[in-house]
Amino acid sequence: MNRGLYPVLAGAITQERQMELLAHNIGNIHTAGFKKDNAVFGTILARSVGPHIAGIDLFPQVATVRPDVTQGTLRYTGNDMDVALEGKGFFVIRTANGERHYRGGHFQINGKNELATFSGDPVLGVNGPITMPSGPVAIDKNGVVHVGRKVVGTLRIEQLPETEISIKAGDLYWVAPRNAVPAKNVRVRQGSVEQSNVNPSMELVNMIKVTRGYEQMQKAIQTMDELTGQIIQSSRVQG
Repeated sequence: MNRGLYPVLAGAITQERQMELLAHNIGNIHTAGFKKDNAVFGTILARSVGPHIAGIDLFPQVATVRPDVTQGTLRYTGNDMDVALEGKGFFVIRTANGERHYRGGHFQINGKNELATFSGDPVLGVNGPITMPSGPVAIDKNGVVHVGRKVVGTLRIEQLPETEISIKAGDLYWVAPRNAVPAKNVRVRQGSVEQSNVNPSMELVNMIKVTRGYEQMQKAIQTMDELTGQIIQSSRVQG
């Protein structure tokens, strides 16, 4: 078997993985609060029987996937239960798997009369879940929640230290680490949602680049396969 075939094949697999990420990003263009995923590339040294050959036994791979947490554009909806964050912060949500961070901003009242996400998970205030009596809802720029003239809670908004990397737990939830701190310089916008930070034009351009790269990998594999066949045929004739 031609060892030179393997790094090209690994490159094709890497291109497929990048295409999956780009397609997932484009599929969430209209998902409020979605943060696009970026592939971080790396290499891995192959295990081979013979001596290592530079460039032949070094395989490309998608080493990890890192989300882009830059701010998305805020879109005004006029819905009192839509809440967006302007700045580096996250709402804190209680789920069956523990606390999670959230940027989605589409809120509702769950069966326990608590302020909750689209899936019914309670949105936490500084003192726990926020119980919502009936009445008009108002949330000020600092996250203080009013129902009628009564203050019912203050949204718990956190951010990560600059040295930490946010880790997704699904498309809209994020792992809430122990070292998260109260957010600073974050403004709460009621009646708005944060749009996805995916740039569709750039993602489509990247998809074209990846497609062309994948096609080149396919041609290289085909060429190597044909050359191997010719060598085998030649050796048979000479033998």
